[in-house]
Amino acid sequence: MYKTILVPLDGSEADRPILEHLVDLAKAHGATVYLLRVIHSHTRDALSHETETAERDLREKAGILREAGISAEWLIEYGEPERLILEKVREIGADLIAMGTHGHGWLVDTLFGSVANKVRHRVAVPVLMIRSK
Repeated sequence: MYKTILVPLDGSEADRPILEHLVDLAKAHGATVYLLRVIHSHTRDALSHETETAERDLREKAGILREAGISAEWLIEYGEPERLILEKVREIGADLIAMGTHGHGWLVDTLFGSVANKVRHRVAVPVLMIRSK
């Protein structure tokens, strides 16, 4: 049913639960997993550091998925996370988005929104969200 799964990651603890859940799901469907990090930075120094950190993190996580027998790729994009996640869904033909959430609570999400919430309201494919502990 799911052949291409897009997994937006932010390098936080919210990544771990979704990746753990994803192993069995991707294996069961024979899906290719695309790990995506969107970097939104305003300074050149921060951009360089975040890119280095993201490359290392994504390479490691893709390696773990590959060791588990899952086809995994990783991508880094720069800009607004919501817009770029939606673009990547179209570009790679994703039929599922799997993402972790921070669970800030209704007040913070209502006042500032969350990437997960914005994505789920604007996308035409299923979105699997798992809250970090």
